[in-house]
Amino acid sequence: MGTNMKNIAAVLTAGALTLASSSAVNAAEGGFSASANLGVVTDYKFRGVSQTDGGAAVQGGVDLDFGNGLYLGTWASQVDFAWGEDETDYEQDFYGGYAGEFSNGIGYDVGYIYYAYHGSDWDEDYQEIYGSISISDLTLGMAYSDDYWAGTGEFYYTYADYSFALPADMSLGLHVGANLFDEEAFLFEADSYLDYSLTLGKEFGGLSLSASLIGTNISDSECYGLDWCEPSVLAGATYSW
Repeated sequence: MGTNMKNIAAVLTAGALTLASSSAVNAAEGGFSASANLGVVTDYKFRGVSQTDGGAAVQGGVDLDFGNGLYLGTWASQVDFAWGEDETDYEQDFYGGYAGEFSNGIGYDVGYIYYAYHGSDWDEDYQEIYGSISISDLTLGMAYSDDYWAGTGEFYYTYADYSFALPADMSLGLHVGANLFDEEAFLFEADSYLDYSLTLGKEFGGLSLSASLIGTNISDSECYGLDWCEPSVLAGATYSW
């Protein structure tokens, strides 16, 4: 199941929507540039829910920065929804937007993302528009889909992120998000849930390592009877160039 929202999610929280990517945040000055990343996570969690049945995933993407605030990119990951033989193999996201900074130092990022799923006969694709503002180390944002995953109606996502710079090129990131569904019978026996994460990151040049605690307030009985929504500790490694 994105600026790459999924990029940041994979690198820092092993999944999840954080809506700002390093590509977009740095996209205001200079000329055209391109970057790529390749990584692995012990579990791909998006908005607090495992997309790989608790297993590991290889992920990677490419970002284009036009130097004037505009950016484009794509990102892909293995997925495993455990539906049986008719099973989705991987997800690929396509996104673009505009990011910049107001004269008072407040940053902004607006864009569009399309989530495509491959390998299954199910129609799981969907689209979102998103936006965020950043004040120092605090980011507030939201996303909206007119017809969410597998054709399940309107969806709203609001979130807050806060990052701390630590010694030795380390960082600590806090995240909380609210998932609001149009239909109560969507995936869970509720029309909303919360997801959260706590991520410790370490940079070694182009290599980013992370350890994250990611979870939701959804019980196993409300999560397909599975443990996909339970809090768990994940690890990730991504190389960017």
